[in-house]
Amino acid sequence: MDWLFADGVAPFSLALMLMFGLGIIEIISLVLGFSFSTHHGLPDLHHPDVHVDLDASHSVLGWLQIGRAPLLILLILFLLGFGLSGVILQHFAAQFLGGFSHAGVIAVPSTIIGLYHMNIGGRLVHKYLPKDETQSISKNSFIGQTVTITTGHAQLGQPAEAKFQDQFGQMHYVMVEPDEADYSFNEGSTALIIRQDGEIYRVVPNIDYLLAKTRSQQ
Repeated sequence: MDWLFADGVAPFSLALMLMFGLGIIEIISLVLGFSFSTHHGLPDLHHPDVHVDLDASHSVLGWLQIGRAPLLILLILFLLGFGLSGVILQHFAAQFLGGFSHAGVIAVPSTIIGLYHMNIGGRLVHKYLPKDETQSISKNSFIGQTVTITTGHAQLGQPAEAKFQDQFGQMHYVMVEPDEADYSFNEGSTALIIRQDGEIYRVVPNIDYLLAKTRSQQ
């Protein structure tokens, strides 16, 4: 099994090791009664200095199931698809070409496979997450909900993951973005959903935030 850590294969083996590690952490956290994926953030989805087409960005986020399933689970799905496909492709390369291909060459199809695995797996996670179909609210009812930022820093052009619990006790995860450039929300802060824009929900500060800001200015 030493070939799994050869130069051309090591990046994919490490991806699988990271996937197993994150999976174990998530399982342990669920046993303890909370989800690690909702308490520890991943890197911001967009750097604030990078200007992108927001409609295209939201479309990509939706296809990747970001906002429909916890980000850590999506990362695990990507690492599994990327790592496993890379190892398999390098195995075939060694069998038919007499040696391993350059890791950068194999990384291209492996990344594509990983993203598709993230899309398909994310759909299944979103579909089969435990919930009571007779006691759930529609996405139209998300408007007016107070959410807590769980991952990232939300500012205009830079969505972040947030969550809220509905009146039936069901937890919802959404991608939120401030409705105005004057607002920004750090991890752990709360905001109010006022409208939906594709896969993104626009938010503004809630009353607690405004009261605290008013007191600080007095």
